[in-house]
Amino acid sequence: MAELTFLQFVVAFFMSLGAVCVFIWAVLSGLFEDVEAIKYKAYRTEVKDDEAEASGHE
Repeated sequence: MAELTFLQFVVAFFMSLGAVCVFIWAVLSGLFEDVEAIKYKAYRTEVKDDEAEASGHE
């Protein structure tokens, strides 16, 4: 039973280490620089689509 618990601890440790590495990579590559920009980009695209539908152009 102790071997199973130790194995679970090792697996959880490496999964956590992997998650931390992915987070650090994302921060260093600039993925968290401007998190608000994508919201406005999606909004502008939706507004343009709605305007195109209202005017009859696709």
